[in-house]
Amino acid sequence: MVVSAMLIVALVAGCGSAPKGEFFGKTVPPSDNVLRYITGPEPETLDPQLPDGQPEARIYMAMYEGLVEYDPKDQQPIPALAKSWESSPGQDEFLFHIRDNAKWSDGKPINARDFVYSLRRGFRPDVISRTAQLGFFIQYAEAYKSGHVFLKKNGQYLLNKDLGGDDKESTKVGPETEFSKFIHSPTRLSIPTDEKEKAKLLTGNPKLAEAIEGAELVPVTAEDIGVEALDDYTLRISLRQSAPFYLGLFAHQFFRLVPEQSVEKNGKNWAKVGNIVTNGPFKVKEYRPYDILKLEKDPNYWDA
Repeated sequence: MVVSAMLIVALVAGCGSAPKGEFFGKTVPPSDNVLRYITGPEPETLDPQLPDGQPEARIYMAMYEGLVEYDPKDQQPIPALAKSWESSPGQDEFLFHIRDNAKWSDGKPINARDFVYSLRRGFRPDVISRTAQLGFFIQYAEAYKSGHVFLKKNGQYLLNKDLGGDDKESTKVGPETEFSKFIHSPTRLSIPTDEKEKAKLLTGNPKLAEAIEGAELVPVTAEDIGVEALDDYTLRISLRQSAPFYLGLFAHQFFRLVPEQSVEKNGKNWAKVGNIVTNGPFKVKEYRPYDILKLEKDPNYWDA
């Protein structure tokens, strides 16, 4: 039997149902200002980076926010926690300007480093995200998620282009930093550490097998991923190839913020009642699994 969960949220302007009789779309909200919503099955978790289900996705839109949001008219990206952005000429790098009045539900200010933390966390090999592949356009994200290693020989990293692989002709936006020099340098070759995967990669590729013989294995780390906080309110995301459509993906639940202050303190239990910290229009008031999830307006939300 499918058990439906009920989501109760404060009513947004122009949306809801009258407590009595029929409702014909008045602009004045009903006096009780409550929306009762049957979302479907019990949400797998309140952690937005883990599942891929529609019931969870609808709930996350109320509880969490990311750089952009879906325009209700055409689903195109509109400003959310990023008040504006710029893109490089090749549409392979984005510079986001973060709002300076955004806060978590616990009152802590949100800044660009929260996005760096959230993305690095989502790609962590031990975080079992079923939607992380949406972020694999970000430079070195897939290599980190897959537990790959760079190869270093005679003090130099082996490069994709040296072994016949592709290398992007990257374009830039924003100031140059030491990290941007690295992220825009020729793409490093990375290989899996799993012996079966490595053997499959080397089969029929004697040039690669010879090149990596005796090479130093350097793990791909979270710090290698193409995401950088330039200051408290400026974030840069660098892709491995041109992707003009990618801006719209940043509204997906995987890219919505998770709170470092609770994740690091509570581990896998951070999204439980009593520990959970959110950053969307609504925060958790009550949660009884397989029964009811009650949300209330968060006065700390930047657009409350």
